[in-house]
Amino acid sequence: MTTNEQKTKKSDKGFNIVSRVVTALIAAATYPVMFFTSLFYLAYTIPYISILTGDATDTGASYFKASIYEILAKDGDYWELINTDGFKSSDVLETLKTPLIIIGCLYAALAVLALLIIIFAAFTRKKIPIVVFSVLGIGVLSFVPLGFNRLQAPFLDGTINLDTFLHTGLTSLMDLVAKVDFIRAGEAYTLLWVIFVAVLAWTGAVMLVNMGDEPKKIKEPKVKKPKKEKVSKEKAVEE
Repeated sequence: MTTNEQKTKKSDKGFNIVSRVVTALIAAATYPVMFFTSLFYLAYTIPYISILTGDATDTGASYFKASIYEILAKDGDYWELINTDGFKSSDVLETLKTPLIIIGCLYAALAVLALLIIIFAAFTRKKIPIVVFSVLGIGVLSFVPLGFNRLQAPFLDGTINLDTFLHTGLTSLMDLVAKVDFIRAGEAYTLLWVIFVAVLAWTGAVMLVNMGDEPKKIKEPKVKKPKKEKVSKEKAVEE
């Protein structure tokens, strides 16, 4: 092996190590994104707030969002709502249980896939499993909006409204006081898309580079062996 070939081999090895580290770091970003960025975004409207504020341009539209960190720290305006007896009632929890389980399972699956990507990137040279896990992650992310659609459905159809929490008995009038416009996935959802697409794109690019660097095997021409001359028995006897 020549000196140039040795240098090329070392540079290829260094590139592969760097590419694996980059892949692992991108996938590892999944966890702080899930923990510190908002998981959901809830928009609501207080229709006649302009009467109270005296501002005719005030539409009463507002929102709140929360991350896992804020939920565990019990930090944010939403906590006062969650901590009410109305929210803790069996009817509300039963209504929201299924969509919350679906959303929780989807995000848990994404966390597991990210972990598998980190393991394969850090401890193996295999690229195909990382591509597969990235594609699966993108597939899981495509189902997340469906979970939030199921979560917002009882708020939009009136099954759960402000009276659920206040127990005023004025259910039909509560939408005039405040109503939920929609519940959607928060910033975490968008950033997770970026992460899994980035892992897929990066891994694919590395695979293409490695394919281009592989030396083509040149088939050596077959050399025909000279045929041995047959010595006749008569010549052999004469000798």
